[in-house]
Amino acid sequence: MERERERKEKEKKREKDKKREKNMKNVLHNAKNVIYRSGMLNVYSEYYLRCKLLSCKLKQRFNILVPGTVLWLSTYNCNFYCKHCEANAGDTHVPELSTKEICDVITELRKMNVKMFSITGGEPLVRKDIFQVIQHVIDSGMEYGIASNGYLVTKFEEEFRKMRPYDYFTSIDGLERTNDEIRGVKGAFRRNLEALEFFKSIGVKHRLVNTVVLPNNIEQLPELKKVIMNSATTFWRLSVPIPVGRAKDNDKMSLNNEQLKYLFDFVIDTSKEFDIELSDEAGYLGCQSLKLRSRPFFCGAGLTKCYIMPDGEVLGCSIFYDNEFSEGNIRNKSFKEIWQTGFSRFRNPQCADEKCMSCKHIKSCQGGCWGMRSGNKHCYKDIWEKNIDCANS
Repeated sequence: MERERERKEKEKKREKDKKREKNMKNVLHNAKNVIYRSGMLNVYSEYYLRCKLLSCKLKQRFNILVPGTVLWLSTYNCNFYCKHCEANAGDTHVPELSTKEICDVITELRKMNVKMFSITGGEPLVRKDIFQVIQHVIDSGMEYGIASNGYLVTKFEEEFRKMRPYDYFTSIDGLERTNDEIRGVKGAFRRNLEALEFFKSIGVKHRLVNTVVLPNNIEQLPELKKVIMNSATTFWRLSVPIPVGRAKDNDKMSLNNEQLKYLFDFVIDTSKEFDIELSDEAGYLGCQSLKLRSRPFFCGAGLTKCYIMPDGEVLGCSIFYDNEFSEGNIRNKSFKEIWQTGFSRFRNPQCADEKCMSCKHIKSCQGGCWGMRSGNKHCYKDIWEKNIDCANS
């Protein structure tokens, strides 16, 4: 009887908390709409990127520019075979950094006062020394985050309890059947939801789910929303297909304008109920920026973050895994030297596209997402500019 009473009280408290959170979201949403109509957010959105770039350039000039986050693509090996994988995980083979090599870099990052070390892949949990590396991150005094497909999490629950991440990032690309088909492994959907519940149970506060919205899963978004909102997810990010890796030159994975407009509207409507955003790869979104994201577009590649590849190459862009754009290799130079002398393509961007240069939004957009430009998918102005709020601004 006592246990049943406690259970009912906990359930009542959960419902009360959910209702309070929903009411707060409505208040914030209504307040944002009032500010929108005043035109203030349009000004904020327009000047945000310019101010961020100026701030980074000033820090660079005085030699105090430090990445807030360094991401390590720990391996190209993967137990999944996702149809849209930008890293071509499972098909790419390189001489990977040894445990000592990556731990030496982590020590250097801490001396530079880097705060966050994020681990991704491939699938990080297939790397045998991954928890040895994670322990070194923790011992160095940095926070760590991990991106995983979730399938192997149950195998390492004890390790995660001892070495709890700051955040957990994963992907769910549709309802169960569609997700498992896209990601190439039966049971992927259920195992991922179980992994999210596990990380919630050990107190990981930030549990992020990414969904790549494709022509064959976009109609599932309303049903998927119910799954996400009833899961242990705390934040849902919807991504547009990126024309690199396995999705390169594959127009069947691209969304048409009608589908993109539907996606934008879906994000705006869902934001009234849940923490959801459109990914940064969609680039500058004009007057709709702060309806689709919590902040205007800013690409931090080579400015506030960078990526260490499995073989030690250091890249600025997270979605364009091509060593042709490497800023240097940590096997040949220190990370600090690479950071201080490289990344000119990001710190002094030059957009050669005539259409972009003649656009009135160029200073706020800078040509959009650097990686998306490779497939000419970087501009969605034709969609958001037709919005009534944009037309009147």
